[in-house]
Amino acid sequence: MSNFITNSGKTNLKKRLVELSQKGDELKFLIGFFYFSGINELYEGLKKNPKVNIKVLVGLNVDKSILGLHEIAHDVDLSDDEKVYKFLESVKRSLNSEDFDTKEFYEQVKFFIQLIKDNKLILRKTYEPNHAKLYIFRLEEEQIGRNKMFITGSSNLTKAGLATQQEFNVEISDFGFENAEEYFDALWDEAVKITEDDAIKRKLVNVIEKETLIKDVTPFEVFVLLLKTYLESYDKKEIGESLIKTLEEHGYIPYEYQLDAVRQALSVIEKNNGVILADVVGLGKTIIACSIGKMLRKRGLVICSPGLAGDKNKTYGWSKYTEEFSLYDWEVRSWGDLETGTLPEFVNRAKDIEVVIIDEAHRFRNQDTEDYEKLRNICRDKIVILLTATPFNNRPGDILSLLKLFITPKKSTITLENNLVDRFRTFKGMFDRLGYIKKYHNSSDELKRKKAEAYYESIFGEKGINLDKVKQRSHYLAKQIRDVIEPVTIRRNRLDLLNNPYYKDEVKHLSKVEDPQEWFFELTKEQSEYYDKIIGTYFGDPDDGGLFRGAIYRPFEYEVKREKIYNEKLSQDENRQYQQQRNLYDFMRRLLVKRFESSFGAFEQSIKNFKRITINALEFIDKTNKYILDRTLLEKIYELDEEEIEKHLAEFEEKLSTGNYPKNNRIYSLSKFVYRDEFIADIKSDLTLFQNILDELSKLDLVHNDPKSDCLLTRINEEMRKKVGRDEPKRKIIVFSEYTDTINHLRPILENQFRERVLVVAGDLPPQKILEINKNFDASEEKPSNDYDILLSTDRISEGFNLNRAGMVINYDIPWNPVRVIQRVGRINRISKKVFDSLYIVNFFPTEKGSQLVKSREIASNKMGTYPLTTRS
Repeated sequence: MSNFITNSGKTNLKKRLVELSQKGDELKFLIGFFYFSGINELYEGLKKNPKVNIKVLVGLNVDKSILGLHEIAHDVDLSDDEKVYKFLESVKRSLNSEDFDTKEFYEQVKFFIQLIKDNKLILRKTYEPNHAKLYIFRLEEEQIGRNKMFITGSSNLTKAGLATQQEFNVEISDFGFENAEEYFDALWDEAVKITEDDAIKRKLVNVIEKETLIKDVTPFEVFVLLLKTYLESYDKKEIGESLIKTLEEHGYIPYEYQLDAVRQALSVIEKNNGVILADVVGLGKTIIACSIGKMLRKRGLVICSPGLAGDKNKTYGWSKYTEEFSLYDWEVRSWGDLETGTLPEFVNRAKDIEVVIIDEAHRFRNQDTEDYEKLRNICRDKIVILLTATPFNNRPGDILSLLKLFITPKKSTITLENNLVDRFRTFKGMFDRLGYIKKYHNSSDELKRKKAEAYYESIFGEKGINLDKVKQRSHYLAKQIRDVIEPVTIRRNRLDLLNNPYYKDEVKHLSKVEDPQEWFFELTKEQSEYYDKIIGTYFGDPDDGGLFRGAIYRPFEYEVKREKIYNEKLSQDENRQYQQQRNLYDFMRRLLVKRFESSFGAFEQSIKNFKRITINALEFIDKTNKYILDRTLLEKIYELDEEEIEKHLAEFEEKLSTGNYPKNNRIYSLSKFVYRDEFIADIKSDLTLFQNILDELSKLDLVHNDPKSDCLLTRINEEMRKKVGRDEPKRKIIVFSEYTDTINHLRPILENQFRERVLVVAGDLPPQKILEINKNFDASEEKPSNDYDILLSTDRISEGFNLNRAGMVINYDIPWNPVRVIQRVGRINRISKKVFDSLYIVNFFPTEKGSQLVKSREIASNKMGTYPLTTRS
């Protein structure tokens, strides 16, 4: 038999260890870290050898981070108690993982717990970090000639190290045994005792049995929890006739599905001090929230977008709703008041605020921002009502951020596992790994591709990558997250109501949303080639050869050695910097692609802006040999629109040029950069790229020779000439774009054709503009007007407005986040008043003249698939 064990072919370390453990009297293992996924691989062998004694000496702790398992070797200066604590915490984190959620593992870990209790499995922690791997066997006496042997090499005691990944180990029995055992015993003698100290052993067993997924839950407890959850979902508080009277007096139909939501929310609030109202757009979350506020009979505060706050005369927005529901002592404030600090100051003075309603709460999904911290302080010890059609927009952390506004995450009672932080850490780890696999499974970067393959193997226990399994696991993860928040969330979509026998008659008169129409605009061959160049070559994924470097958005990657990044050796603070800046870079790269797909005019303006910002950044570097990246910008990329980000970037660039930059931003010294010359070269490379793009735009004259706007004009004319449906008014049209530059590009084109019949929303929303929108596009308006047929707008009105006098939504650009598309359509698909039998959605796609192939339909499909875990309606 070969002495080499490589885990290839028929030889693997697991098989050999199982064989030896069946025949051993004493086993001594020195391993990098203790992880049950490894020791349980020996289960079959140890089960057959009840008299065996096992000593496990752990050299390092483990930490389950967002990138998987990391070995931590920085605890030399810790006390013995601190070493024990870190070890126990690492065991708890490693066991609180979906990887261990199997019947077989529960059975096996109980076997090992019993070994610990019986002092058959003894654990110690090396006093100093040790990365060695050593497996020593004293076999039964009858094993003549080979009753002492050891194995050493590269394999750690993990599933991958024992069986699935390539390793190199050597088995030795003819020499060196005494030296190996002497080395082990010396480390053992000075190691920190874990299981031999009765108090620590009790802690370890208690951690495993009571604080991890291993803990015993009796069938009765499971039944009681399920019954409790089921009953609580129907547990509803009674509401008075005064609420129904209020609804009717102000023209609202007292829908039973809305009244039931109020009853259920009151019950949830009584148990959890808050509730998430997450019905899909158009089902009346605002009415439900105001009804809850009325029933609570407490003074409250509404925090919403500036455009939805309302006016002093209380003719629209939240001011109007609070007036109608007799919430006379309530305050309505905008997000701007939160940013300026005036709102926290007011709440500190107003001691009688007991309820907080947060509209479009998903805006505050990033808990690392200053605004979130201000909001959390406002919500402390108050009843919190969160309104959002998209509670889970992108990341598992989004949900935890919302829950933390009214739930103490480490003392939660909404799940069997009361520590939501640990639960969501597990969710995040799985989410990040699945996302990494999907993104890099076919990457040209070998390191990233190998890492994706390693993640896949660790999750699914097999080599190769099956994206169908990744998709299925993603959907399962989404279901797990939804299950966690279900006890505090009220979420229905239109199908839920239509399929409910108690509600179906209330919503049977809903308009039918027809399948989206595709409007094609034709590109010349030259334009089509340029289209491909922008999306694929200039601003494509850098791993696939994209030319945009974006160095000014990721200086950290030029400051440290890349080996630290690739080998995941960054500290926690360094990793945060790396992730934040990489996110910002990806955001800017996608922003330029999205601008290009929106309109050539918006793209040209953005390229000019980016060029100016890059020039000023380079001048700042030349003058000071330093660079500053706006810290606030890093925080706000998850909560601000793209245009707000670009505006914020321009403002910071202006501060840089005057030297008036915020002092709390980190100042990078280029003299300390490992890749200083490359950093400057990449900045100059982007400047060259931007100038080349501007030259090409000018040569092709795409801004003025715009086939997309020509198509829009032609097709709207066709729609306007169509006959009005029976018993239906003339169908108004809404044209949405994400960008003000695109709106400004389209404005003269549409106004030249349709004159004063076009209402444009391109910037702020003053009260008079909101009044015009409501009078011309809201079917429930008491004194309607008919001054406009077309509403041309940014997404500023995609939330909170009733626009159901329009029967068609045109997506001039398709948002990469499908939630935004749902919000746009929700403006015309309102349950309060049916206007049209059918509602229409339009999406634009480019195609080359004479070709049947649509060039960006696949791109659009990929966009809509970018968020596989999004909770869809």
